[in-house]
Amino acid sequence: MIVRIHQLPVPQAEADAWPANAGGPLRGPVAYAWPEDARAFEVLVLDRDEQQQPLSQPFRQAQVRQLIPQVAAALREPGEQVVVRLDGPVSPRELLPSLCHLTDPAGNGRFMVSELAKLDPRPREMMASVRMQPSESGLVGLCGDGELGLERSVRLRLFCVPEPLVNSLLDIHFAGDGRWGEVLDKAGFVLNAGKELRALYVVTRRLDAAQFKARVMKRLIAAASSASAAGDRTAAAPMTGVAR
Repeated sequence: MIVRIHQLPVPQAEADAWPANAGGPLRGPVAYAWPEDARAFEVLVLDRDEQQQPLSQPFRQAQVRQLIPQVAAALREPGEQVVVRLDGPVSPRELLPSLCHLTDPAGNGRFMVSELAKLDPRPREMMASVRMQPSESGLVGLCGDGELGLERSVRLRLFCVPEPLVNSLLDIHFAGDGRWGEVLDKAGFVLNAGKELRALYVVTRRLDAAQFKARVMKRLIAAASSASAAGDRTAAAPMTGVAR
């Protein structure tokens, strides 16, 4: 696949990631105004491969799923922790499968799930929020779970924050909560998965365009080399990635 990375205005990144009229109190934009030194980047899987053959939307969505942990690993600094926030309908093939990823198999990890209640017997869509602190392998498993509706109605946001802020971030329920500033002022970066997994949108204050591209490209090239080597040994070829 070919990945395109380019910079765009921070307000545009939020607008492009998820339409405001489809957000509501959980999936809407968080109550935080990024400082002027913040930069936003779009990471997009192009619709044609290296041989200019068209790529289907499901294939590109699957590649974006695999890009999420790769981009997070490329940008994360030592000592920082990853917290994932998932907001969406409480139903199979939407938000419910995320509950299988709250901790690792040994029970390690932290999470918080919003209160679930339906007191009206008539059919209606119920929304909820799930926040968790996955390990690197746990994030790979979460993003690779095809039952989780990331390309349907579940919004994924990933935050990289210092360890002392993890519990505060897990505790924030609504997008309009006034505590967002306390967390995001010290966040290394925020990654948004675009609606229908069209692209990833990353906002950060510590990297310029050249540094951002260099980090992501280095990680994807290393992942592609590792996948090729594994394919040679096992005839199984995971994601390949070349950033341009």
